[in-house]
Amino acid sequence: MNILGIDPGKCKFGAALVSDAGAILFRCVKRFQINQNADESAVFNLIYAPLHEIMSEICSSHAIDAIALGDKTASKDYLNAISLIIKKNEKFGRISLNMVDESHTTEAARALYHKNNPPFFLIRWLPHTMLPVFCDVDDYAAVAIALKFIKLSLKKA
Repeated sequence: MNILGIDPGKCKFGAALVSDAGAILFRCVKRFQINQNADESAVFNLIYAPLHEIMSEICSSHAIDAIALGDKTASKDYLNAISLIIKKNEKFGRISLNMVDESHTTEAARALYHKNNPPFFLIRWLPHTMLPVFCDVDDYAAVAIALKFIKLSLKKA
C-alpha cells in the first residue's frame, strides 16, 4: 500500500509517496505565486495543476492507494482540488482521500531531513533540535503526514 502525503501551504506544498513499510518512494516541493487580488478560482487553479501533474507522474511508476492530506493551512482548497482530480480521472478512482492532523509534522520533518542528510564536521555533535536546515522541508513534512496516517491505520486494524 502506497500513501501520498501532502503538506498544504499558501504558496507551496510538499508531496511524498511513502510505502506502508515506511520507505520514501517520491518527494517534492512545489511553489506557486498567488496575487493579492486573486479570487478563489485563481487559487484553486494554481493548486490543481501541480497536484494533477504530481499524481500523474507518480501513477506512471507507482500505485497510489490513499492520500493523506494535512488538515491545517489552506487544506480546504487542496481537498477540493484533489477531490476533483480523483473524480475526473479514472486511473485515480480507487484512491481514498483522508485528512490527517498535521500538528508537530514540522519537527518530524526536520528530524527526517537530518536522518536522510546527516550533519557533518562539528555540527554533527549538536542536538537535532538545534541543527540548521537550509532548504524547504515541506516534502519531509508530507512524509511525516503519510507516516502518521499509516500509524493511525494500523491502530484501527
